[in-house]
Amino acid sequence: MKITKIKLYRIRSGNLGEKGARFGESQYWGGGWQTGSHIANPMSVYPKYARVRTLWMGPGQDPYAIEIFTDEGVTGCAVNYGGGHFSCAVIEQHFSRFLIGQDPFNIEMLWDQMYRSTMPYGLGGVTAMAMSGVDLALWDLMGKALGQPVYRLLGGQTKETIPCYATTHPDLVSHWKGSGFLGVKIAAPWGMADGRMGLIKMQKCLEDCRSALGEEMELMVDCYLSWDIEFASRLAERVSDCDVKWFEDPLQNGWAEHSNAELRTRINPIQIAIGNLEFDVKAFAAILAARACDVIQPEMQWCGGLTAVRRIAAMAKPYDVPVIPHGSGVYNYHFVQSNLNSPFAEYLSVGDGTGVRPIFEAIVGEPLPVNGHVTLSTNPGFGVELNRDLLEPIDF
Repeated sequence: MKITKIKLYRIRSGNLGEKGARFGESQYWGGGWQTGSHIANPMSVYPKYARVRTLWMGPGQDPYAIEIFTDEGVTGCAVNYGGGHFSCAVIEQHFSRFLIGQDPFNIEMLWDQMYRSTMPYGLGGVTAMAMSGVDLALWDLMGKALGQPVYRLLGGQTKETIPCYATTHPDLVSHWKGSGFLGVKIAAPWGMADGRMGLIKMQKCLEDCRSALGEEMELMVDCYLSWDIEFASRLAERVSDCDVKWFEDPLQNGWAEHSNAELRTRINPIQIAIGNLEFDVKAFAAILAARACDVIQPEMQWCGGLTAVRRIAAMAKPYDVPVIPHGSGVYNYHFVQSNLNSPFAEYLSVGDGTGVRPIFEAIVGEPLPVNGHVTLSTNPGFGVELNRDLLEPIDF
């Protein structure tokens, strides 16, 4: 079997998600609480851009779809909610030379060639997002060629169903009580840029969330790189009675192994969960070696795909650090299903943030949580197909 062709698509605006920066909405969220609410973010230090994320995000946050064809008629596909036209250009104008005419089963070699060839200009960002799309499409193709779901290719079924936690806005937490989800993660509205009043507001926010959830559900906080060591440490002391499970990505990435290692010792027993915006596999190795986290969270669609996450998981295992991929969707679920060191997955609520609905509008057949648990089918590949009504071929 040989790869004969690669097709790349932009995603047209639909009703639910993946509209991206071109349509004034962030990543795959399609509006709703993620783009219409005040949420602390890396640009919160600049008042002009602090109110909502759509004021500063760029086309690197646009989605794209990829389809890989072979001479035996077997195809593989994936939708990535990051990289946009930039990543498609990398695939078309660079990665295609390593793919066309090659055996799609040689995923390790193909991944390594993409990785090494982008060292002079990549090692992260849109190049890693381009690698992710190719890698996920190759895994989908391999599963379809063998008539097996991807999780069986990775090691099989390690759990009957996948427990999930739900991510939403703090104002919407009460909708998830008694939903069957193991917990709720909130997007922090305030951070370092808000000073002392930010501390006071976050304390009240977490106290209200714990009251709304009761004692049965976990409570986590997504800080989106908008805190610093002082803010996180002082808040941890203020909310010691709220039983917060983790602070996620509190500090800026890039030097995470040092600053988060210090923070981790300060805020115990609250855990540190990081990895969302780390890209190079070597960065995850440094984080783990420095004991800088309690939970590692690679973003499968940004850090190099399933192949990269498998490498990160192998590094995390000796440290007994659980791997909970950042974000939501079918690709993460197949990994979590097959990995003993991934006890649960994230489900990201979209739209009004009060219920379960598909994350990806550009995918047909996405598995959804029922009573807080995802059950995967035995359909080959990732078990999903592209929604061709929303695809526009990209011409270069």
